[in-house]
Amino acid sequence: MLPDLVDSLVPSLIELRRDLHRNPELGFSEFRTTKRIAEALEAHGLPLTIRDAGTGGWLEIGEGERLVAYRADIDALPLEEESRLSFRSEVPGVMHACGHDAHTAIGVGVAATLAARGDLPGRVRFLFQPAEEVWPGGAESMLEERLLENVERIIAMHVDPALETGSIGLKPGPITSSSDRFTITFRGPGGHTSRPHESPDTIFAAGKVITELQGLLSRHIDTRTPVAVAFGAIHGGEAANVIPAAVTLTGTMRVASLELWETIGDLFIDLVHRIVSATGVQADINYEKGLGPVNNDPEVVWAVERGASEVLESHCVRSTYTSMGAEDFSVFSARVPATLIRLGCKIEGHKTTLHSTRFELNEDAIRIGTLVGAAAVLALLDG
Repeated sequence: MLPDLVDSLVPSLIELRRDLHRNPELGFSEFRTTKRIAEALEAHGLPLTIRDAGTGGWLEIGEGERLVAYRADIDALPLEEESRLSFRSEVPGVMHACGHDAHTAIGVGVAATLAARGDLPGRVRFLFQPAEEVWPGGAESMLEERLLENVERIIAMHVDPALETGSIGLKPGPITSSSDRFTITFRGPGGHTSRPHESPDTIFAAGKVITELQGLLSRHIDTRTPVAVAFGAIHGGEAANVIPAAVTLTGTMRVASLELWETIGDLFIDLVHRIVSATGVQADINYEKGLGPVNNDPEVVWAVERGASEVLESHCVRSTYTSMGAEDFSVFSARVPATLIRLGCKIEGHKTTLHSTRFELNEDAIRIGTLVGAAAVLALLDG
């Protein structure tokens, strides 16, 4: 029954996805996107409650005490699209380069499929979330609005261009990394490069941190735990013969462990001070804790796998990897048993990645995502 219901929806879902792709909007500015979601749901007799801010919304279907949730993110990225699509972005400098347009269409499809099926063994709350790509983002806002209240379990889906279309990827435990940001300001009196022995060298200190920090981290952290520290910008100095009084270094710290995420900031600060101490330079560190890892609950993973196996062939339900990217679905997974599902969207012969100006996805993934999403929700309510 589910495949027939989904197949009847696919043309309209692809049309919706393409319309959103042509008209992308950045986080907390998804006013048109929200209106289109409301219109698409209304066509199936499903009223969307739009957030007071005017971006994103939610709806609930079914009856009963049990309540599970399905989240779909709706925002785009600040990129100039360079894809070959006939329906590429018409908004300068904004693009759906992470597949949220497909996530939105799938969320509408899952809601419409389950509403048409009827006789649900519980309730389903659909969260069309704004601002996944910014921090603090839409998940925090929806949490503050108590939209996770009484939810027993929650699932979400994310397209994966490295995974064959028609397949999904599941993994218990951390499936994404954390993402913290830091800025280190190296300070000294400044001086002449002809007399480096008279002035602590801020550039030298920054260089030591860049070259030594990763090695020291590997000696303090279990090597079986994925860790990635990377520097995104360095600024300091204006003249070739002047040791600058200040140099700033910024970057991100990522770990795929909830336990390590709790302590990694303190370790980072301690190691930076140790590295810099011998240089005579002062290091002022601003370490900003951001998103934690998305931690997939094993029981929810099992329920999703059981549901997906009823609508897909067994070889299409696969084990997947831990990404070092971050996702604000972690805000939900930290509070409610959750699972993030990877959805294959690979286009054979076309290599592409998320957040690329040339990102494209196989639209057959919209049918698979809708089918799996509906089957997974039913399995969660039955479990």
